[in-house]
Amino acid sequence: MKYIGLIVLHIACIAISCSSFLEEKSQDEVIPSSVADFREILLNYQVTGYTSAILAMDDDVAIDESQYWGSGDFFLAVIVEGCFTWQPDMWERSSTLSDNYALIYENIKAMNAILEKIDEAEGSEMEKSMVKAQALGWRAYLYFVLVNTFGEPYNYNKNALGVVLKLESAYEDKGLVRSTVEDVYARVVEDMEMASNILNANPKSRGDYLINCTAADILLSRIYLYMEDWDKVIEVADRAIGTAEGLFDYTTLPVGPRFYMTSYDNPEVEWIFANTNVPSSLFKVSDDLMSKFSEGDRRKEFLPGDFNGIGKTVVNGSGPSVMVRIAEAYLNRAEAKVLASKPDIEGALSDLNELRRHRIANYSDISIASVDELLEEIREERRKELCFEGHRWFDLRRYGMPSISHDFRLRLAAPLLRYTLEEQDPLYTLPIPRNVLENNVEMEQNTSALRPEREGSPI
Repeated sequence: MKYIGLIVLHIACIAISCSSFLEEKSQDEVIPSSVADFREILLNYQVTGYTSAILAMDDDVAIDESQYWGSGDFFLAVIVEGCFTWQPDMWERSSTLSDNYALIYENIKAMNAILEKIDEAEGSEMEKSMVKAQALGWRAYLYFVLVNTFGEPYNYNKNALGVVLKLESAYEDKGLVRSTVEDVYARVVEDMEMASNILNANPKSRGDYLINCTAADILLSRIYLYMEDWDKVIEVADRAIGTAEGLFDYTTLPVGPRFYMTSYDNPEVEWIFANTNVPSSLFKVSDDLMSKFSEGDRRKEFLPGDFNGIGKTVVNGSGPSVMVRIAEAYLNRAEAKVLASKPDIEGALSDLNELRRHRIANYSDISIASVDELLEEIREERRKELCFEGHRWFDLRRYGMPSISHDFRLRLAAPLLRYTLEEQDPLYTLPIPRNVLENNVEMEQNTSALRPEREGSPI
């Protein structure tokens, strides 16, 4: 992934939306003028996929106490405590994981500016339309992440407050109110549909860190899945699978050399972007998740005892680490086929078995007649297939927000405590960071921020 100087980023986010500033000329300012300039800006702003806090809050992770040392509080445990134990003041603690709120909005602001100025750029109409598709798709993805982090689940309360929906790059000194979850989703769908239409009307490219038609449709099928629009999920997932290279057969991988999933060498990967920062050496795969993998499942090889060498990331953690891959489309489609008004059990089973044949050595197709049992199998498969890729926390929300627990202590000498996130707990919707509220007097806080400190129970 190439980078172009910070001054260009500053101009992309602020200057191109201010005509008077564009008139200024200096030796250290670069004004984006061509399609290539705007394309570079797009790459530079694909820096955050979601807040890494969501990786610390689901039931796929546990604390690896073998990493603790010394007699005092372990510094990494201090950093993750607020998120790992679902505290209402998780963002305000002296040491904590980043909420990424401001950074995501900076990304959105840059996309707004690009959409406002790309028609004036030097380049062909096709090149301009492709940049538009990238900006629309990235903006849609970011709002999708924001509304699923700070708004209630769509299928639980779509009339609840979502996030501020800002579609212009110009600075506003007045307070901005939060749009509803439903309104944010409507914008996300509109943007991603437009991106998909443009990308599907042009030749597909892969391997350039930009959204392609298949990636846009995989994301679109995810959005419709969260909205429980099952027919649209099936329609869009069909299209994504039709333009993909297909599933990669993990059972053919040699034993020994590491295969890194987050790489365009993996033919399933359609888009790689962003980074997530989580204290990897502190976490291990939870016993509950590990128990779900059967004998011969090659995916277990991507799940070592700690996250330092996890096969789902690039070597040494360098470069982008968030990906969109075609396996998700099979899982989205399978779930939708089960839950559609006219369930397609045979079709859902076909998708499930197809995925498993590419993951489990000597796999034999299963047959399930029960809708409930098949749905459970598909969702368990989703958990195994997409773990640590930013899905599980959001999936738990749309599954009805079940109760989960984490065992935690700051030092080995302290008693081990169990912290419980109750069913439909308010902390399934994360509090708005306090500094955001201070900068926007019109913004209303989530009720999760008003909860008392969560206390652990002795084990």
